[in-house]
Amino acid sequence: MNESQFMQPGPMVREQSALAAPAGRLTFWILMGALGYQAVLCSIHTNLHSISMADVALAEAAIYLGCVVVLARHIRLELLAVASLAAAYLLLLAILRNQLDPKGFRDVMIPILFYGLGRQVGSVKFADRVLKLMILVVLAFGFFELFFLDWFSRVFNIFSYYVNQGGLAAGSNWAKDSVLGLNGMRPEGIGRTILPSLLGNHRISSIFLEPVSLGNFAVIVAAWGLAKRREEIKEMIFFVLAAAVMIALSDSRYGMITVAALVLLRCLPLGKHYTWTLVFPLLSIAMLLVLAGYFGGQYSDSVLGRLYVSGRTLLNLDLGMIFGLDGFNFGFGDMGYPSLLTRLGVLLCLFLWGAFWMLKMEDERGERLRAYITLYMSLILCVSGTSLFALKTAGILWFLVGCVANHQSDEKEIQHAY
Repeated sequence: MNESQFMQPGPMVREQSALAAPAGRLTFWILMGALGYQAVLCSIHTNLHSISMADVALAEAAIYLGCVVVLARHIRLELLAVASLAAAYLLLLAILRNQLDPKGFRDVMIPILFYGLGRQVGSVKFADRVLKLMILVVLAFGFFELFFLDWFSRVFNIFSYYVNQGGLAAGSNWAKDSVLGLNGMRPEGIGRTILPSLLGNHRISSIFLEPVSLGNFAVIVAAWGLAKRREEIKEMIFFVLAAAVMIALSDSRYGMITVAALVLLRCLPLGKHYTWTLVFPLLSIAMLLVLAGYFGGQYSDSVLGRLYVSGRTLLNLDLGMIFGLDGFNFGFGDMGYPSLLTRLGVLLCLFLWGAFWMLKMEDERGERLRAYITLYMSLILCVSGTSLFALKTAGILWFLVGCVANHQSDEKEIQHAY
């Protein structure tokens, strides 16, 4: 070993140096802001000043601006290329539609920006620390809501908050005297799926203000834990148990089914052979079409009922809708695949999917996480129209993906950038 090699800091030192930099601290607060900005705005709306959709958009814009500030210090060519091509295609769609769709740009921007943060600033250890802190915050808010619902309702009038943004009608709350969201209580005829005798009909929403997002966050946490190596079994157990608690609190049927599928996938002797999972979206779409075409049914607030309606809607899409020329401004509700196709178009979806699967992961943890996230996205689009692109969960999801793609060969480059 020569003197210049001896004087080079080791990988651990370089990692700590990068994370201690201002960019690392700003990234931490960006992630925490994405997690809790809706709760902060709801609290302001409840106690100080009415919050509109424009105020929410300004808060999100501030978070995106923070991402740009971090990424602008060391712009990665491949990230800039993907962002430019996606923006150009969306502008072309706007010309063909004769109308600009800002939500399409936002939905594409979140994965690109937060993946960029993880790729440029993050690391697996940094992600572990941030995610553990997030779990503590989410569980603290969740148990506060569970045990002190009256106090929680005084701080967060969730129903009024969403009514003021135009997402709910003022008289649509069927739960008498409740200020929770519409899905914050299971109707009497349906009831809870998980621990009904212990937790009743109340579904915990925690800092996310809605139980659906809590369940989605739980799946992301479980995916991160299950992606770890065998020698990291304690870390794996911690994340999976935390996910199980959050799924129970939120009574997330989607979370329960998806985490069970993730555990099964982890138990299969696949080694590094996860490339076949890239067809999960096609398999999910095929499942929806089969349910709609060969099994009679109707909509109901059940897994099969929602899958049936999603399949029927997919069958009714014409070519203009599939290519994003028509139907982009139609509210598809819980039907994720029709919403995604009409808003972005099948060509952009295939391009972004290809870019996601072309990422070179650092090790087997990254390969597993990508497969698990593929399953997460494929299933969530079957039962939800907008959850995949909700900033409060999508931000941390794509940051984690960027962290496992943060190659050691780039550590010196990151150090010099800051």
